[in-house]
Amino acid sequence: MSFYKYQPYICPVESAYVWRNAELARTDILVATPDHPERENLLAYRTLLRDWPKQNDDGEYINGFPATRPTLGE
Repeated sequence: MSFYKYQPYICPVESAYVWRNAELARTDILVATPDHPERENLLAYRTLLRDWPKQNDDGEYINGFPATRPTLGE
């Protein structure tokens, strides 16, 4: 007898949003520290994360979303 473990399907777009939101949550505490050595890089990274899922007027993603992800230090 075998048991099937149900795992809900997450589409690539939803998965990308989940990752983006987790990254924002992960860096919340770091940018709240005013003397963190990477604070300016983190602020720029968080801006890229918030701007990442850009859409044009037709509703199409225009910045490689969800295939490309912002990286820290760009």
